[in-house]
Amino acid sequence: MGEMSQEPLEPQTETWLQRDVLFFAGHGHLFDQLLEAVSQQRYATFLVLYAEIVQMLAESPDRDGFSRDALRIMALSAHKRHAWVGDPAFQIWIGLAFKATNALLRNLTQDQSVLIQLLQGFPALLQRIEARQPDSDTQSQPPIQRFEIDPLITLATPPSYEFPIEASKTQLERTGYSLAFFTDVATLALERIAQTWPACHARFGQLVKLICYLPDGGFRSCSASRYTGVILIAAKDQSILDLEESLVHEWAHQLLYNIVEICPIIDEEGPEASFKLPWSSQQRDLYGYFHAFFVYVFLVKYLERVQQRAHNEQQRAQRRRAFILDGLKKALPDLLASQGFTPMGKTLLACLEQELRALGINHAAHPG
Repeated sequence: MGEMSQEPLEPQTETWLQRDVLFFAGHGHLFDQLLEAVSQQRYATFLVLYAEIVQMLAESPDRDGFSRDALRIMALSAHKRHAWVGDPAFQIWIGLAFKATNALLRNLTQDQSVLIQLLQGFPALLQRIEARQPDSDTQSQPPIQRFEIDPLITLATPPSYEFPIEASKTQLERTGYSLAFFTDVATLALERIAQTWPACHARFGQLVKLICYLPDGGFRSCSASRYTGVILIAAKDQSILDLEESLVHEWAHQLLYNIVEICPIIDEEGPEASFKLPWSSQQRDLYGYFHAFFVYVFLVKYLERVQQRAHNEQQRAQRRRAFILDGLKKALPDLLASQGFTPMGKTLLACLEQELRALGINHAAHPG
């Protein structure tokens, strides 16, 4: 048996990497197709993993139980299967099992205990996923939680955040606002996003499956591709507008994580380079630099829509928008000069360049 690989599908990616699709000016069905392609990619990876495990562990008693549960997932309708494979904990499990299986296939280890432990935990994972499936397919606001987090998610978040042990939870509950209070504030922020950019809000729950309220976190907001679908919020924002920005910011990261799953944008064989973020002077590699650029284009798109607010809030939105836009203009030449993008990465960058130039030209115009 050879090593497994997670080769992206070859979908009609260029059809989706268009301004009108990414920024909701039209073609909503194409956006849905993009998300469906991501789901198919995840499911295809699971099928490959299932086949390898069943073959590898032919003599293991844990194989049959896993096989039954896997076949149960395969028997679901495409719609229900999409929800299951899109669960963040399920994706984390696939990543861990994929890594453990490949280590055995490549003879990096003969110890099957890590994989066996994952298989033994699979039934409990499915029970947890089933328990948190939403009652409605149209749920636009994900659950907001603090400590009741799936153990696989808590395993994946470090070093972004290390969830406390049980003995520390009581003490931490005294820090920050209560979960109920933060939920009310976050709900208000999401309602304002719905009023400001309805199309973005309508897609929010499709990509963000869980908001973790973590007031002891050393960040304003945070996410990572190793726990796609989960965003971490520390509630260090100074206003509701700031929280709106944090939510849109992390949502845009989720969108790019999904795109990259089916469409790698950085050439792994390309030259290494380091860049200084214009907004903070922090250093980033090309992937991190492009991620920031992508997210900030979305933030400018959001802030230009902040209309009919209180005068001081309107001014803050305009100042913030001008600051972000100035940094985008500084970053664009660096990205255009880079030789580290794949062809699809170049297509996506060209799309963002078109959007940025339109924003720069029409910065005073009321959004359509």
